[in-house]
Amino acid sequence: MSGRPSLKVAFRRQVMDLFFDGTLKPSEKSVLMTLATFSGRGGLYPSHDAIAKACRYSVRTVIRALDRAYELGIVERTHRVKREGGKIVRTSNSYRLIVSAVDQVRAAGKHMARAVFQRVRHLSDRMAQKASGNISKTSERPLFGRRYPEPHGPTLSPCEWIEVINGWKSA
Repeated sequence: MSGRPSLKVAFRRQVMDLFFDGTLKPSEKSVLMTLATFSGRGGLYPSHDAIAKACRYSVRTVIRALDRAYELGIVERTHRVKREGGKIVRTSNSYRLIVSAVDQVRAAGKHMARAVFQRVRHLSDRMAQKASGNISKTSERPLFGRRYPEPHGPTLSPCEWIEVINGWKSA
């Protein structure tokens, strides 16, 4: 046996360190430790339901724990798809456990950029609906639990937001 620990052992050690530092909650630690048990030569692609049954938490808790792992950059997700007839259908996710510090920063940055872009796209869609008058009072809900005033001045397009986010990488 080599002196270098396996990916699974290194990942579990990392999860325990994050737990003892107070970065992870007990439920998040349990979910991530369970996720590592699914790791094998064929890859890592358990369903949320399979992880939930294995660690005895709800599917919603599993999703929240995985979201936290994406934020920290210790797990990377790839959506898996397959072709059924003429359609492309999403199946389970494929996961990659990350223990390298450089890879963690890269994965966390990609997750953050994706989250910011989705929020910007959602906001610009809502603003376009309001401008065209196609939004009903019943579908209007406050963002983040409270109402914010309409933005004044120029707004950035999704392409401009991507340029801003890419600028963060060089900073």
